[in-house]
Amino acid sequence: MTDTGLVTMSVNPIRRFVSDHPMVIFVVLAYAFSWMAIPILGDPIGTGPFLAAVIVLSLTQGRPGVRSLWRQMIHWRVNWRWYAFAILLPTVTAGAAAVIAVALGADTPSPGQLETWSEIPINFALYLLIPLWGPWEEPGFRGYALTRLTQTRSVLAAALVVGVIQVFWHTPLFFTGDIPVSDVVWIMAAAPVFAYLVIRSGGSVLLAMVMHATNNVVSGEYVTSLFSGSDVELQGWVRATMWCVIAIVVVLLAGRSFTTKPQSELSPAISAG
Repeated sequence: MTDTGLVTMSVNPIRRFVSDHPMVIFVVLAYAFSWMAIPILGDPIGTGPFLAAVIVLSLTQGRPGVRSLWRQMIHWRVNWRWYAFAILLPTVTAGAAAVIAVALGADTPSPGQLETWSEIPINFALYLLIPLWGPWEEPGFRGYALTRLTQTRSVLAAALVVGVIQVFWHTPLFFTGDIPVSDVVWIMAAAPVFAYLVIRSGGSVLLAMVMHATNNVVSGEYVTSLFSGSDVELQGWVRATMWCVIAIVVVLLAGRSFTTKPQSELSPAISAG
């Protein structure tokens, strides 16, 4: 038997196994790649789901599948209102949650704390461009997983499945106390909102990355730092509640196609994987 034949025999079973269980393999790899960085960096790396998606697509669809994901990641020619949606929604929600938390008894942030807003633009650029943090989860979770799941499920059902996967992805951070328990509610509420943005923008994962970066920087880095102690928990629950309301509004606005109709047109190359 030739060397080529041996290589073919050793590779085909792997490809076949991944093709038979693509979502399972994706989730396992996403967790493994992200969590292996915890002993070094102290946090999971956002690149893990992206790398997992690339590997699964490479084994199931080859270059066409990877190119399809890449096109979603650089799909920037969309109506300006979706950029406004991606940036303003998390910004306004975080600000409103802070105001409500203060109204409910949290300590008022000092002028010196408020002035740190000037750091937001540079932090936003770093979060979006450096493939280590949260926004780089999106090519995997909203690019590969959501796209594939919407071929056989409604957008809402697929979004909630992705939300559950993301909740467990964040498990190490819950145990270390780096993120509050209220983020479980926030992740699940944000899942259909992110899905709505991706679907309505024609499959743009770039916009999901923009919204993720905005939320991390404005809410996670800026607004949360304005509070301390139990006030952080209060602000977190207010924000999570607001996102639940936003999710309900989005689902109602999206209509029946969001809750009943599979979205086979989103990305054929990935859907076939």
